[in-house]
Amino acid sequence: MRNSDAALSVAKLLDRDAIVVGDGGDFVSYAGRVVDSFEPGCWVDPGPFGCLGSGLGYAMAAKLAFPERQVVLLLGDGAFGFSGMELDTLARHRVPVVCVIGNNGIWALEKHPMEALYGYSVAAELRPGTRYDQVAEALGCQGQLVERPMHLRTALETAFRSGRPSVVNVLTDPTIAYPRRSNLA
Repeated sequence: MRNSDAALSVAKLLDRDAIVVGDGGDFVSYAGRVVDSFEPGCWVDPGPFGCLGSGLGYAMAAKLAFPERQVVLLLGDGAFGFSGMELDTLARHRVPVVCVIGNNGIWALEKHPMEALYGYSVAAELRPGTRYDQVAEALGCQGQLVERPMHLRTALETAFRSGRPSVVNVLTDPTIAYPRRSNLA
């Protein structure tokens, strides 16, 4: 599945006042192109030089501050590695955030440019297909694996309806590079 397709599927299910938290590079970059924000404070991320791993904390704070609103955390599989155990905190405190993981098994914003510039990449691989949904379940959250685009909408609807912290682990295509250009002049 393409990252952009996953982000579009999320966007279609969001309320106008939903709070979307971004934590990651590639997956969040795609989401930033297709997920609209209609009110101040409805898109939260650490910025281009921010810290990976801040998303679960941001999302928890947003849901506690605005319990009546949808709060969705969009994060990459690399970013999840920095703070994934905070799912335990969400479960213990019953904070129903929906986390959507774009799981492509690589550090995409590093791997693709290295390969384009040098013909190879270094330390840019993660384990493909990691079952973050099972990690979520082990920590007391709802977890769902999505391998095909046709199953994503149902998984997201289930997560929103559950009233529990949820992880939708979306396997995305690692071969698709985020489109970028640079001006080195």
